[in-house]
Amino acid sequence: MQRTCAEIDRILGTDPRFGSADAIAARNTARFRVGLRLLARHHGSHAAEFRRIERLPDDALRRVLYDPVLRNAFERDLNLLTVRPEDPSTLALMLRQSPANDAGFGPCEALMDVHHQPWADLGPAWTWTSTLPEEAHPLLTALGRRRDDVFAEMGADRRVVPDAETLAALTRGARLLAELLPHSGAGALRHVALVGFAEGEEEDGSVHSFACGDRLPSALFLSPEALRDPWKVAELLFHEALHLKMFDIMRTGALVSDIGRMTGTPPWRVVDWNLRRVYSSLHVYGHMVLFFAAAAAAPADLRRRYGEPLAPDSVGMVTPGSAASADGTYTTSEERTRYLAHRALETHADALTPDGRALVTWMLDALEPLLPGVVAPEPSPSRSSAAPSAPARAVEPAESAPAAGYRQCRPVTVLPLAEQGMLLAAAPATHRMHWLNSRAWLVYALCDGRDAARLEQDYHRAAPDDPDGLAVALAALQQAGLIAPVRGSAARKRSAKQEEKEAVKEAVPEGALR
Repeated sequence: MQRTCAEIDRILGTDPRFGSADAIAARNTARFRVGLRLLARHHGSHAAEFRRIERLPDDALRRVLYDPVLRNAFERDLNLLTVRPEDPSTLALMLRQSPANDAGFGPCEALMDVHHQPWADLGPAWTWTSTLPEEAHPLLTALGRRRDDVFAEMGADRRVVPDAETLAALTRGARLLAELLPHSGAGALRHVALVGFAEGEEEDGSVHSFACGDRLPSALFLSPEALRDPWKVAELLFHEALHLKMFDIMRTGALVSDIGRMTGTPPWRVVDWNLRRVYSSLHVYGHMVLFFAAAAAAPADLRRRYGEPLAPDSVGMVTPGSAASADGTYTTSEERTRYLAHRALETHADALTPDGRALVTWMLDALEPLLPGVVAPEPSPSRSSAAPSAPARAVEPAESAPAAGYRQCRPVTVLPLAEQGMLLAAAPATHRMHWLNSRAWLVYALCDGRDAARLEQDYHRAAPDDPDGLAVALAALQQAGLIAPVRGSAARKRSAKQEEKEAVKEAVPEGALR
């Protein structure tokens, strides 16, 4: 094997774009801050509260907005800014209803009558232990309603209040996962905010686990019956935490341009999947290939403390009536990874952004020793490195007449992540956020009203290796609604230029014009 499981684990758990929990959390935190600034500007009566939350230290801010109820409200408010901006803010209501506490708990976590963190040294997840009636507090009521929505889809019948034995089994499984895969396994747990327990029956058997998605972000549920074997607990935690990790990744960069495209029915299911589900499942099953390989090669010490690993790669039942149920295929993570890789990279390659293709090819390249010959075609020709890393959404058709220069659209709302070479910028007209890579960031910084000739001269001096990048970035930034053309041949007055420069002073990366 060209790479060991330990080496693959390191690659999948530390890559700064797609693997590192710290890097993904930093981008999510930036998105929270920019989103709160947009909401404060739009909902003036709640501006003080939004600004107070936005100014919290990173860990405290994440405690608030990784709370499943408040994160759902945050995402709802942001989405409504683009479609129904007149609607009231749900997040403001939830913030007003959040209990004050001095223990550092998140809003819903503070309402638990027993406080339990299943892996406190690995991440700030908490366990839904409450025995209080849900009508006892508005946040518990909201949490229960969102849970019911998820349960109705996932086949769960009821929430289970965990006992001490269940909580101990949860922690034991998490410890095993972190020891087996100290980078990708431990890192995936960082994306979990809430662990709950549920029972129920699906069409293909008892509910074992599920992640909750948009309606209850950062949350997963396990069946107490599935917690008897620590290897099974580790498997289920890794599987569901990877779904939550992809949720966070997809919030911090566009990976699929046509996320709702229907792709047909996979052989092990009986309903059509959209491209988002294909992409998310590919991410999970690819990582599970590593999990089963690492479990099979687990050292004697791990086996002595946690028992013998489960049988070789098996990801559970297929749906009755599916094609796979007739011939016994697609029961392993390897089979499903190969199938989904083909769907993503070949059949629907046109719907992946360059970053989306990069994520899949990066993951499959890392896993190649475990998946010899897996479908991983060369990336298709992509846009220049000067384009924004999020797909631009048209605001209005690009102007055909040449511009005398470009200026940043106001009000300017940006937040730099210098350590990742990215700038997060919100378009004033649409309130949509766009992730600019370092080259797009450079072009955006140069759009301060200087004339077109000077803009081109300064760009080529700073980026002589990418002569076509300026035109690509200008078109994408203008389409995204981040810049606008300056008309007329006369140079703008110095005072106007200075005003624009001051407005975006913090957006210019150090050394960008060298």
